[in-house]
Amino acid sequence: MEENMELTAERSLEIITEQLEKSRRAVSKDTGQWLFVSGLTTMITAVVVACANYLTWTPLFHLLWFALPVVIWLVMKRINRNRVPVPESFVGTLVRKTWYTTLAFALVYVVIATVWNIVLQHYESPEVFLHAGMHITPTILTLLAVAVSMTGLILKKSALVWFGLLSFVILRFGLFSVIISRVLPPTALTKLSLVRPCELIFLFALVGLMLPGLMLIRRK
Repeated sequence: MEENMELTAERSLEIITEQLEKSRRAVSKDTGQWLFVSGLTTMITAVVVACANYLTWTPLFHLLWFALPVVIWLVMKRINRNRVPVPESFVGTLVRKTWYTTLAFALVYVVIATVWNIVLQHYESPEVFLHAGMHITPTILTLLAVAVSMTGLILKKSALVWFGLLSFVILRFGLFSVIISRVLPPTALTKLSLVRPCELIFLFALVGLMLPGLMLIRRK
């Protein structure tokens, strides 16, 4: 009797482990699809905004970034339009809540930082603004990099964790800017300032979103 109970308990643990692994594989595919679409759409938007700013010498085209979440949502909805709905798993819930929390923090930070920077620009000197202004793009990209790595930990995909860390190191510590300053002449650097931070966003979308998304889609 005791042996049967032990076998039943062991079998139950095996079934639970198998179900969790199947859930991880299914969520990995969905997450990979979402990351790939988000990365590709972000890269296209970065190119469009950069070209528009460069040609018109106006920052108004940065408003296009606010349309990006809507575009991603519409694309994903069209891709999954014929898909049969399935019950959400525990792993899927963790991934979804990780990204919802990250995006909520990012949205709140963007609003607060924008208002703060506007106040500084109107009521303080350029020197004060330079030191006290809130840097929106590096902070948002850092949050997204952390979310990518946390997603990798949840799905037990070490490559995804490293993609998040790599994108964080490249962007947050200015390695990309150092490389660009070594390669491009001073005149090109002056022109590059017209399109910032689009080049950083493009690089993050490639390293932190599209490439890991493609990896998850192709992994069996």
